[in-house]
Amino acid sequence: MKHWDEKIVAMMNGMTTDAPDDGYGQIPEEPDLDLTAAFLQIGGEPYSFQETELLEGKARMMLPRTFKPMSEHMMNLKYPSQHRPGTIYTNAEGTINIAVNHTVNPLPGEDLPLFKQSMIQILRRTQKLTKWYGDGDRTVGERAAATCEFLTPVVNANLYHLMLFTSLDERALIFTFNCTDLELDDWKRVASAMMNSIRFEVDEERGDVM
Repeated sequence: MKHWDEKIVAMMNGMTTDAPDDGYGQIPEEPDLDLTAAFLQIGGEPYSFQETELLEGKARMMLPRTFKPMSEHMMNLKYPSQHRPGTIYTNAEGTINIAVNHTVNPLPGEDLPLFKQSMIQILRRTQKLTKWYGDGDRTVGERAAATCEFLTPVVNANLYHLMLFTSLDERALIFTFNCTDLELDDWKRVASAMMNSIRFEVDEERGDVM
């Protein structure tokens, strides 16, 4: 997999590709889950969620209480590049991950639609996609955001990805959820609800929406 920085540079150079037919289009909306409930049954196990500060307090997100920051050892194994996300939360087995990457790439809020389309082109050109679910637009914490969902092949399985793009401090901010396809049915709606739970301190304190 290319590093995100390399992909975004390629995007700015006008990379284009044809869209395959498999599931391409808008992601249908699904009823949201209440992550503030005392417990949610996920895969037969009870999970409790808590609001977790990210990016030195600039953002918050509801995450399972059992998810912890990924260890340095595991990060070195899974993300050996210096371009790895700055924050990664994971379950005890390391099979379900939430990554947060506040990139250095400029992204004014009004350029988000173009950024989304360019990122889709890059992903579909550079990744061996098992399935492309589609893309969508949503609002998180009063802030415009864009999403895409897809599967990529790994050893003996497929990996599900839900990515959310938005602008923070005029820079591209990327949230990524991933899990194996064996866990997909249990976690797909949960992943979307976690993305919808994102809030930004700057929006609440100053009403500064980008």
